[in-house]
Amino acid sequence: MPRDAISAVGRRPEWARALGALLIGGWAVYVTVVVASNVTDLLVSFGWIQTSFRSGNLAFIATATRIYFRSRPVDQILLAGVVIWEAGAAALLWYGAIAWYRGGAMRTAAAEAGLIGLALLWMAFAVATEVFVAYDRGVNESAYWALAIAVLATVLTLVHLRREAG
Repeated sequence: MPRDAISAVGRRPEWARALGALLIGGWAVYVTVVVASNVTDLLVSFGWIQTSFRSGNLAFIATATRIYFRSRPVDQILLAGVVIWEAGAAALLWYGAIAWYRGGAMRTAAAEAGLIGLALLWMAFAVATEVFVAYDRGVNESAYWALAIAVLATVLTLVHLRREAG
């Protein structure tokens, strides 16, 4: 009997593929919802739509950046940049989840690129919190580090699954 669940799954390639795809797909779903709520936040800020489904991240960015400037258009551009980054990571994660499940040669490259991109995003947020001295205004960077660590733990799990599955 294997000592741990991942080793047990890894000895059956179809289970390793399914578990890896579920892990990657879970991140893909999460990031897709984040992208959607950030896009609606931007659309509301332009007055183009009214909805309660929005992230509130534009106000969060304004809180962080107000130590150096107060410019709604700049804050909107910053949020748009985040949306583009997140959407790129989400696209890689969706592709990676499907490719991982199918066992394609590019399965690890797309999945790992999406996850690394996501980890770098969370790290960038943590650094931005320091640069903008945002912790003085209630912005807590610990959530970003927790997300980065969770993403990197997923990468390590995928490396283990790939090795076990052969």
